[in-house]
Amino acid sequence: MKKTVSLGIALSLVFSMFGSTSFASAETSSASDYANYEPGVTVEKDSASPTGYYATFVYEDETETAAKVELYSDTFLHFDVEEGFESPYIPEDYRTGMVPAGGNAATTYYQTLENIGDNLWAGKVPLSSGAYPYNFRITNPDGSTTARLDDPNNPTLTNTATGISSLSSMVYIPYSADKMGTGEWLDRSVELPRTDGKTGTVETVAYTGAAGDTRGLAVYLPHGYDPDRKKPYKVLYMSHGMSGDLYGNELRWMNEGAVANITDNLVADGKTEPFVVVTMNNQDFNWDYSLIEEDQFEYIMPYVEANFNVSHKAKDRAYAGLSMGGMTTNRMYFNHAKEFAYFGIWSYAVTGDELSDIETYKHLKHPSVMVGVGTWDFLIDPVQNLHEALNDEGIEHAYVELPAAHDWQSWQLLYAKFVENHLWKDKKDKKDKKDKKGKKDKKEKKQKGNKD
Repeated sequence: MKKTVSLGIALSLVFSMFGSTSFASAETSSASDYANYEPGVTVEKDSASPTGYYATFVYEDETETAAKVELYSDTFLHFDVEEGFESPYIPEDYRTGMVPAGGNAATTYYQTLENIGDNLWAGKVPLSSGAYPYNFRITNPDGSTTARLDDPNNPTLTNTATGISSLSSMVYIPYSADKMGTGEWLDRSVELPRTDGKTGTVETVAYTGAAGDTRGLAVYLPHGYDPDRKKPYKVLYMSHGMSGDLYGNELRWMNEGAVANITDNLVADGKTEPFVVVTMNNQDFNWDYSLIEEDQFEYIMPYVEANFNVSHKAKDRAYAGLSMGGMTTNRMYFNHAKEFAYFGIWSYAVTGDELSDIETYKHLKHPSVMVGVGTWDFLIDPVQNLHEALNDEGIEHAYVELPAAHDWQSWQLLYAKFVENHLWKDKKDKKDKKDKKGKKDKKEKKQKGNKD
């Protein structure tokens, strides 16, 4: 059974932990401020916002009994790059040049919503450019709480073949150069849904795994996908990270990772060719690499190659992942470098003996590799160690470090950079691009010198 869904719907917090409230909005409003808003989320340009935009959330309490409703997200807080991760700012205190980050209980922002009647609760938040997951927590009449609720009027993606849903709803904020600044990483328009119809689709499917169990996949098909195209599409396989849920993780990249939106934009803008993305669930394997490997090569790839018009050639295949998915990708790279031509290893990497044995992997020079991590990621050391080990062995690769933590704000950007600058671009293409940039820099420097 397959279902095709329109893009721009998303998703969930993989690394959220819900404890005590760490940050909260001090703003108060009245019911009349929200009289013209429908249930769900509305994003509006507003000069009164420190970012230039407000997201207004109206939560519809389907229980009709909530004593209190809170909006929350672990990536609504913003950070000054110079001050670092130890100095978070609530959205209302945003200043030009700040970046969103978070990823844990200590960086989770809560806002208590106003009861505006008819079982509706509302509040608004200024946010900078990009894609943000969000959830709600309600306090029940007996004082207990129910958390990880998505927005019933902006629901998460569901794999209808398995009946399992993602965890969070998504809100998308446009970019304002005047309010947000023009530094690197600030314009995240690439994460927003397109509105011109040049969008692909995500199919949620089920396949039979090694143990005869039913397992979920999510498959992104680019705009204009032709199942009968003479030239098969190239294909990227992607693994999520550690999650609190055994099932449904095939939805994470497609939703909170904004993979569908990012790919739509880069394809439509001519930054990459149309390609297929496949995301799977590895969580219930408890990160047993032998099982993940068997599932990948004996079940996932045969299923995808039989049901979609994708290439069977290694040169047209790629593998990428975040956190434990980064570890999985690293192991795929070390042990199956001849099965994939491109690898994206993000936010975690192999350690210990696996890393020290790198000199035995002479075949690692053939694929194109991008290693990436957030500057504030608590797992940055293993990633940097891999980067240094590859350098020591003279293995050409890209290393990207950006102002983010162990969170979706990091992984969305890493995916976008991977697709735009590395994926489906062989080493000759990248060398030519680098040479052209070097010549351009020299020309500009010479022209500047002549003016001086």
